[in-house]
Amino acid sequence: MSAASPTLVGVARERVYSPGKVDADRAILESAAEALAARGARVDVIEAEAIDTATANVDLVFTMAQGPRALAALRRIEAAGTSVVHPSEAILACHRVRMLARLERAGVSRPEARLVAPGQPQAEALAFVDSLGDAGAWVKRGDVHATEPGDVVRVRGAAEAVVALGALAGRGVCDAVIEAHVEGPTFKFYGVVGTGFFRAYQGEAQCPTKAAPEWVALAEQGARALGLGIYGGDLIVEASGRARLVDVNDWPSFSRCRRDAAEPIAEYLLARLREAPGA
Repeated sequence: MSAASPTLVGVARERVYSPGKVDADRAILESAAEALAARGARVDVIEAEAIDTATANVDLVFTMAQGPRALAALRRIEAAGTSVVHPSEAILACHRVRMLARLERAGVSRPEARLVAPGQPQAEALAFVDSLGDAGAWVKRGDVHATEPGDVVRVRGAAEAVVALGALAGRGVCDAVIEAHVEGPTFKFYGVVGTGFFRAYQGEAQCPTKAAPEWVALAEQGARALGLGIYGGDLIVEASGRARLVDVNDWPSFSRCRRDAAEPIAEYLLARLREAPGA
């Protein structure tokens, strides 16, 4: 790596994984690139389809891409010794089918959930839904986060769960999660590990909520368990004050706090460069 002028490439998220957020997702990459350039780095932002040809001889790749083709390319880039944020393993860890086990091992507080095959839901999983009574549960696809209606559906009772799971199976989704509904306000959060940057927003509010230290610790605990440094997600706060982590994802759009987030993101990426072998 050239200490004076490191070279970085940002990879945009594929359109299919950015429903309604193509411009917002691209904007945070561009904002981070501008912050990096202001610190003397050379930065390009590319489409995921160009990942194979545009990432040779660079010091670091930072990526929002999630598709199988891009992940295969990232594995090749990682194997060649180039630093990648986030590595392919961390991106895959955000799929719910993998995320649940990792968060459980890390002792992260979250709603009770069951993994299930949509086409053949086990009797135990359906009994779990019935046990939740009127509160019900959420049926969620187990791989990527929601990309279209039907990917996340609230159900009450096993019969409704079977219908929602059947719809996922009919679309070729192979893994799903049945997650207990937790009553309480939902907060969307954004953070960058090790920089002190954290923002939380209740519902669709545009102004951040003062985040309790417990929320920050919980969100970062979840991010670190998945191998993420630049992260977002959702948490619910029960009437007792206990927070539960619902979802964590890599590289959110930071749409409500993009200007504030760009500098911490650049700081994080340059820190990863300094830690890279041979830096």
